[in-house]
Amino acid sequence: MTATLLFAPRSAAMVPGPQDEALWYARALGWPVLPGEVDRAEPDGVLGSTDPDVILHWWRTAPRRPVRLAAGVHFDVLDVPGAAGTRALRRAERLGLPLGPVAATAAGRVQFFVAPGVAEDLPALLDWLDWSDLDLDLRAFGAGDSVPAPSPWPATWLAPWPRAWESARWLRAPAASRLRCAAGARAEPLMRVDVRFPDVTRLLSGLADACQQVRLLPRQRCRREA
Repeated sequence: MTATLLFAPRSAAMVPGPQDEALWYARALGWPVLPGEVDRAEPDGVLGSTDPDVILHWWRTAPRRPVRLAAGVHFDVLDVPGAAGTRALRRAERLGLPLGPVAATAAGRVQFFVAPGVAEDLPALLDWLDWSDLDLDLRAFGAGDSVPAPSPWPATWLAPWPRAWESARWLRAPAASRLRCAAGARAEPLMRVDVRFPDVTRLLSGLADACQQVRLLPRQRCRREA
């Protein structure tokens, strides 16, 4: 999926807020967004929207409400403990395996964005990979669910968590590249955003293994200390 968005220049510097982030996701990626609470993990019960008028209405009444991304439309999410997610991410990068977007949450979880439909198929996939009998603490978010939206602006990713509405950060953002305008066009940057998802069986196998390793680590430490 590829989307192109034209950004108008700003006459004065400003700090983007939740409304700006919601509009960016809706316009640049076509991802439905909805307002929600920072630490809310359950589905909001409200369908997301990409309509700018709807988004502006939502945040006009509560400008500091956090942004959530509606899963199950353009993506699903696999959610694992932070230690397991970090382990799996480093291994995948070391081996050169393809990855989609990956986010870390303030709740200490790591979320891997995958193709829509994976959440529904997760039990069967785990069974096929022989991981279905273990408590891996591996969750899936799909149709009807939502996840916190990381800020899309790189300048915020390495800073502390300074903003009250922010509860996720990109570890691997959707791929973006700046393009030059066509000759004669206004001197404004174009951003084309390409979102690609990994081979879910390879990713899920790595995530399950990392979850199991993290689950066993405390027991291994106890045995060594005994």
